[in-house]
Amino acid sequence: MSTPTRPVASPGWRIGGLGGTPVYLARSWPLIVVLLFAVVAPSLLGNGRSTGYAIFVAAAAAVMLLVSVLVHEAAHALAARQRGHAVDRIVADVWGGHTVYDSRGVTPLTTAYVAAVGPLSNLVLALLAWLVQPLVQSDLASGLLGAMTYANLFVGLFNLLPGLPLDGGQIVSSLVWRATGRKGTGLSAAGWLGRAVAAGSVVWFVGLPLARGEQPSTISFIWAGMIAFFLWRGASAAIRSGQIHDATAGPATAVLEPVTLVSGAASLADLDELLSRHGVRALAVEPGVDSGASGAAAPGGPVATGGSGWVAATDPTGWPLGLLDPSAVASVPPASRTGARVAGAVLAQPPDWVVALPLDAVLTDLVQAMSERALSVAVVVDEQDRRILGLATASRINDVVGAELARRKGR
Repeated sequence: MSTPTRPVASPGWRIGGLGGTPVYLARSWPLIVVLLFAVVAPSLLGNGRSTGYAIFVAAAAAVMLLVSVLVHEAAHALAARQRGHAVDRIVADVWGGHTVYDSRGVTPLTTAYVAAVGPLSNLVLALLAWLVQPLVQSDLASGLLGAMTYANLFVGLFNLLPGLPLDGGQIVSSLVWRATGRKGTGLSAAGWLGRAVAAGSVVWFVGLPLARGEQPSTISFIWAGMIAFFLWRGASAAIRSGQIHDATAGPATAVLEPVTLVSGAASLADLDELLSRHGVRALAVEPGVDSGASGAAAPGGPVATGGSGWVAATDPTGWPLGLLDPSAVASVPPASRTGARVAGAVLAQPPDWVVALPLDAVLTDLVQAMSERALSVAVVVDEQDRRILGLATASRINDVVGAELARRKGR
């Protein structure tokens, strides 16, 4: 499964690399060995095989499954790289695996292409294992190759089912996106299909045996529950993502607030005069930031209100350094304001808090940029001439998106 989203840290144990892309084995992977042992042990022990032999077979099957997963994800990674997108990592986990790549500027065609090559690689592996199986003499090797054939055939076909989070769902999402011009609509449509696939998996593994008068095995219940849970969770996330994507399809400039720039070398007396000329009665406080001396992050900080304004200090080149701390500005007595510098009252921001966007950027682009950099506040500039467009805050974006979601829900 390909995942065009920003990755998180600590994905598991690093086991190698692919052209500079790290490959990880998630800490959930050992559970696969346990599940495979539960599947193969009854038949092997019933035929007089030892427990050690059953564990060996389960471990060997897990290794072959791992190879299948890594081939699948490597196909996603190579396809994404071929289309000009940087690949951050490949992870094999208990749900199969995922490949994370930079999706900025991605097109419906690229999304569909990257999604399709994964399951197709499994079908190729199934064919290769089927062709090699008659050539081996060992019963164990023949059995493992047979299992690899059927496992890859199942994974390849299952992943092509038309619902997110499966690769087939990515293809459907891309087709709807291409047809409607709305990526969010594609995500939502494929997400609802994903929920249908989740329900269908329960019917397949449990409902059909019951309809035939058979009692499903415990393993069937476990597999059905795991698959349905994985699909339903991923499908629900896709629907929510689609709704948010549509709600953020408007211009990014709509959420920007005015920000006054002042040189960090200026005195606080100069700042007072500047704010007076701009009609700013009080400085605004960065949302979620304690304006005390420590400047430490704290939830529930005050936000800008009517009559207040955002003020950012700049370095000697005019580049924004950070927002002014209202409490630090107010704490300097009038007699000392001429000698006190603006730079001494700044809530410093990360170096990448200035986000460059094209003038026609949509809110989705701004949200993605701020999420990738873990920013709660950002100065937005025109990527062409670096002109300051305004200040974006997470609280303002959340209010706008929340209102739009509520409006769409009430329609």
